[in-house]
Amino acid sequence: MSRKRILCFGDSNTWGYAPGMNGIPRYDEDTRWTSLLQKKLGDAYEIIEFGLCGCTSGFAYEVHNVNTNGRDLYPSILFAHVPVDFVLIMLGTNDLKKQNNWQPGDTAKNLDELISITRALNPGVQIVLAPTAILRDGFESDPEFDPATAIESSRLCAKEVAELAEKRGTLFFDTNKFVHELAFDGCHLSATAHKTLADGLADFFAAKAQ
Repeated sequence: MSRKRILCFGDSNTWGYAPGMNGIPRYDEDTRWTSLLQKKLGDAYEIIEFGLCGCTSGFAYEVHNVNTNGRDLYPSILFAHVPVDFVLIMLGTNDLKKQNNWQPGDTAKNLDELISITRALNPGVQIVLAPTAILRDGFESDPEFDPATAIESSRLCAKEVAELAEKRGTLFFDTNKFVHELAFDGCHLSATAHKTLADGLADFFAAKAQ
């Protein structure tokens, strides 16, 4: 029996950014959720990890002269890995940064395009939309976010991802039911959150793949 292949497309929380860590600030394979998910699901699955720090759902936001526009990047990333059985898309946090002038509906509009692209390039794939973690106290130290609006915007963003999944008939995984804490910066997953997220996703995919 062939392995179920799952493409995970997301931002720094998919890459495994670890705030406060020296050197390359990335959690290792014993910590980040994509690696833990692979271990939990076992050899019957292949987790294809694509996380990019700063990645947006479709805004022209750049980090160190790197293109982090998910709308631009996604078709090539998906096409490089077809066929896949599942695509998990977890984007939205970087949309909320001040330079993007985010408005309610913006992330859903961009993700709607990614759904259409996915179905065109890999017909029959099961798409899983997952909101990013809702921001918590601590993010105010990042000048790219507006402290007056960012937390409420992140709640609205999560809500619109859920509504889009229902509208377009995709699967939905509620990240925030499993992420109960963030790192001190109020934005990135803690090591504990990586584990609880992996646990939730392992159960989710095991059930959906049957």
